[in-house]
Amino acid sequence: MQLKFSDDGGTTLDVLAVNGGSVYFQGASRDSLEIQVAKDRIAFNVLDALSAEPGNLETLSLTDGGRQYVHNGYVLRRELALKPIVTAAATDAAPERAEDRLCLTLCRRTYLETRQQTQQAEIDALTLAALGVK
Repeated sequence: MQLKFSDDGGTTLDVLAVNGGSVYFQGASRDSLEIQVAKDRIAFNVLDALSAEPGNLETLSLTDGGRQYVHNGYVLRRELALKPIVTAAATDAAPERAEDRLCLTLCRRTYLETRQQTQQAEIDALTLAALGVK
């Protein structure tokens, strides 16, 4: 799977898994995406810098095989951590296997936050027009 960010360079990252869910974050129940990346694919500080800027996260494009999925508004970084992820469950013949992965959890803006952002952009445009600024 590949995940493309909406930064200026269109950074593309090979990901191992993307899990959707719902979390309570910043006072609201939100849709979330947990993106799992092999720890040797990207440096932690590079992923930290990439995910710290909301503009880079505005549009995430996930390509899996021949299918493409676009996720908009997942601009709130909830977590960035190196976690042990179970890759094979324990059986009676073998213990569970786990590997360390970089896990980036992003949360989506709520409807109200999206509307407020749109209204602020309209207010800014009207203010600039009233001031004669182009």
